[in-house]
Amino acid sequence: MCRMIAFTSSEPQPIAPYLAQLARLSQEGVLVERWERHAGGNHPDGWGVAIVPADGQAPRVVRSGKAAAADPALHALDAGTASRFIGHIRFASNLSTVCEANSHPFTVGGIVLGHNGTFKGTIGAEGDARGVSDSLVFLEKLAARWPAGRTFEGLADTLMGLLSDELLVGNYSAANFLLAEGGRLFVFRKSRRDPDYYALYLRETRAPETGEICALVVASERLDGGGGWRQLSEGELIELALPFPRSAIIALPF
Repeated sequence: MCRMIAFTSSEPQPIAPYLAQLARLSQEGVLVERWERHAGGNHPDGWGVAIVPADGQAPRVVRSGKAAAADPALHALDAGTASRFIGHIRFASNLSTVCEANSHPFTVGGIVLGHNGTFKGTIGAEGDARGVSDSLVFLEKLAARWPAGRTFEGLADTLMGLLSDELLVGNYSAANFLLAEGGRLFVFRKSRRDPDYYALYLRETRAPETGEICALVVASERLDGGGGWRQLSEGELIELALPFPRSAIIALPF
């Protein structure tokens, strides 16, 4: 169970405000009422970021097993600016898994993934047997099945195949994710329970001079009290691309 943030923008922007948001959400991000709280904040079980170059070069990934709100490494991170970014903080269902290696985002085959939810089925069983996150096992399956060329439509078809395989994913809580591949960013929302928690919100920022969309931000929670946030629908898969045409959104028929 996690909180996530991603953005893409036409011009590089400072990453520090998004790191501050991760620290804030680590301390006070929304939780489901019935969950037992951990010491150190609402999402204290590790953090990670991916700074994604637009030219398709390998992202810079930094991870920690410590609480983002109190980790000096996050506050000292020399992040600079970027036009593509993924940030993730974790609330672990199993405290024995809390460590840097099990912090998101994970990288497999040039794909970077931050996930919110818990997979069951053979993915969950394999994660338990290997002592790794079920999210990492899911990414390994996705990387192996996403066809060569890794198109947006190919990603949609791959997700349909993975998430319709009950033996593979079991009665999972949510498959919400942020994903980077080849300089592109994608976001997907699919929850099976607690929809207020397993939510994702999208906000568009427009350039005052032209009115064109110049930035897209996605987060597990609205990052401020301002307007413009739209909650993604169940099964909504989006490529965070600029320009931002309607063809960048696919509704998977779950």
